[in-house]
Amino acid sequence: MGNMEVKQPSYSSIGKSAPRIEGAKKVSGAALYTADHLLPGTVWGKVLRSPYAHARIKRLDTERAKAHPGVLAVLTAADIPAVLTGRRLRDMPMLARERARFIGEKIAVVAAADRNVAEEAGQLIDVDYEELTPVFDPLAAITEGAPELHERLAEYQGLPQIGKPLKKYLLP
Repeated sequence: MGNMEVKQPSYSSIGKSAPRIEGAKKVSGAALYTADHLLPGTVWGKVLRSPYAHARIKRLDTERAKAHPGVLAVLTAADIPAVLTGRRLRDMPMLARERARFIGEKIAVVAAADRNVAEEAGQLIDVDYEELTPVFDPLAAITEGAPELHERLAEYQGLPQIGKPLKKYLLP
């Protein structure tokens, strides 16, 4: 076989620092991102979210928001089908109907031709909440008499079939 010499390939980049060509633009604020390129006819959406961990929605008035100049639409749960969503367990309404079950749950959405108009209109939506008792401890949540966030739990699509009621299954 003899004395064969294996020639190593040479690479121009491996093992060497690569300069960040976009770095100066990013730190100076000159970099452009996808959101910086607005197409004609772009519609902006803003969401009104619940400030409460658990609350009944007693009244929801969108009239002032709908009348705000530049608003294209204002939607609440009353305007859309009562469909529950979720990756596996479908337990989440697209917009809260009668109750907000967590801080930040979507209550209404506003569509407008301008970002600021959508934001302003969202602030014009009047919601009357009745604060309900929230439960922050998972062990307290499964005790008898704890507030139920999912009153129709057995009807949810994707609910694992565990053979016994969920609370009994979780209690020691």
